[in-house]
Amino acid sequence: MDHRLLCWIRLQQALGYGSSKPMEAYRRHPDLEKWFSSRSFMENEEGLFTQKEMERFQKLTGERCLKIAEKAQSLGQKMLTPDSREYPECLRQISNPPAVLYYVGEFPAVDDIPSIAVVGSRHTSQGGLAASRILCRQLGAAGAVVVSGGALGIDTAAHLGAIDAGGKTLALLACGIDYPYLKSNQKLREAIAHHGALISEFAPGTEVQKWHFLIRNRIISGLSCGVLVAEASAKSGTMITAKHATEQNRDIFVLMVDSWRENSEGVLQLIWDGAKPVACAADILTEYTARFPACTVPFREPISTFRQKLPEEEIKGVPSFSDLPMESSTPKEEPLPPVSPEAATLYRALTAQPVSAEELAYQLSLPIEKIFQAATELELSGKIQSFSGRRYAKKG
Repeated sequence: MDHRLLCWIRLQQALGYGSSKPMEAYRRHPDLEKWFSSRSFMENEEGLFTQKEMERFQKLTGERCLKIAEKAQSLGQKMLTPDSREYPECLRQISNPPAVLYYVGEFPAVDDIPSIAVVGSRHTSQGGLAASRILCRQLGAAGAVVVSGGALGIDTAAHLGAIDAGGKTLALLACGIDYPYLKSNQKLREAIAHHGALISEFAPGTEVQKWHFLIRNRIISGLSCGVLVAEASAKSGTMITAKHATEQNRDIFVLMVDSWRENSEGVLQLIWDGAKPVACAADILTEYTARFPACTVPFREPISTFRQKLPEEEIKGVPSFSDLPMESSTPKEEPLPPVSPEAATLYRALTAQPVSAEELAYQLSLPIEKIFQAATELELSGKIQSFSGRRYAKKG
């Protein structure tokens, strides 16, 4: 096993995901293995780490780091560290690049071709789904890489659009790649791995936590030269991604669909702050002709022109190949007996596909204890059923 890789795993596990300290340690001590075995590290002479961080270093054995690496390899996951030649330069330049990136698939050359992050609401309009998918289809056909988060809503539409065109797409996950999060999108994950890569900062087996999404978002923008916001409320994870993009000196683009929706508030705020409104892929890629001379800027064809050309099911955001899911963000409501507001909210969010309590807590912005209480209430009412792994679904 590569001892250099084990040093990076040790830094990541001791200092935590999203920390800037692993890169700072590497800048000071390029030979990490030699430094770890030196007296200066054991005594923390430079004061780089806190006392608690030093205690975690002491408890973190080499055997545990080796097990993480071996588990990743056994699952077919590849690993990149900031000193790897293949590590994206655009990501290495952000203030807190991931100490280890785990991925399945093939990493496109994001430093040599335009990579556009496409982010937005999970609870989006059908127009938002269709518009995002069409625009990402244009991006994929032009040779750009589409980057998103693998979730429902805009993320799914973005990945599907790139796949429609036979293009490249990257999904940044907020858990270990092997963790059964959002399994209703499992077929989409498999397609993404075939057309690009599934990527995570989190070691194999890491469960999804709400705060993981917040630190994951910096990688979505970090891997991109520009971020397209399709639909977003004023206070959302999407706006945090846009904030990261600004801090990382990335361009911000916005796609206006329905200005009367609550999900337009974040988009409007970004326009006021200077983001560029776009109507097609050409509006985005024209910004990168000097930086990427080989970049193909397609003929400008606004998304609005597609409404007259596409079948009705395509306009509604239904996938063009039926084996990949595009779940509706507005499930049909069914009559409910008298239940608490939290239970009613949970029931409206559920479909026939089991969803984990962790995902529901993030999606609904509710404490996980409230999810459990609401789920119990709905189970007793006979409206939902539970599955292993703390997952829930509506009864058919």
